[in-house]
Amino acid sequence: MKINVFIPHRWNNTDYTEISALLDRTKFNIRDYSVPSSSPFDSIDRRYNVDPQIQKQIKYANVVICSNRPANNTGISLDEIKFAKSIGKPVVAVKLTDSTSSYISELNINVIPKRKDSLEYWISLNI
Repeated sequence: MKINVFIPHRWNNTDYTEISALLDRTKFNIRDYSVPSSSPFDSIDRRYNVDPQIQKQIKYANVVICSNRPANNTGISLDEIKFAKSIGKPVVAVKLTDSTSSYISELNINVIPKRKDSLEYWISLNI
């Protein structure tokens, strides 16, 4: 089964790499709509909380998978998570750190263990 995924992330940590590697081990055929550091958008329109180019990527996704990292308390990744929730996308946080972002809790986003079976189960329930 093909699944479209968006991973909100910051490029200054390993969250994207860790979540992407976990997805690669699942039984699903993953199509990644995230913005990789190797080909970022040429320009980001700061008039929007979430640039329209990124909004489009999130709209294509079946699910949004972020980390529980407290660094998600600020910045673009938080705006992307809030946007995804606002348009009804299922969002989950993978537990990569001992501490969890307060916004992950406030937004009622489930935090799951960093395990293939946990992620497969959550995806199966949310697509």
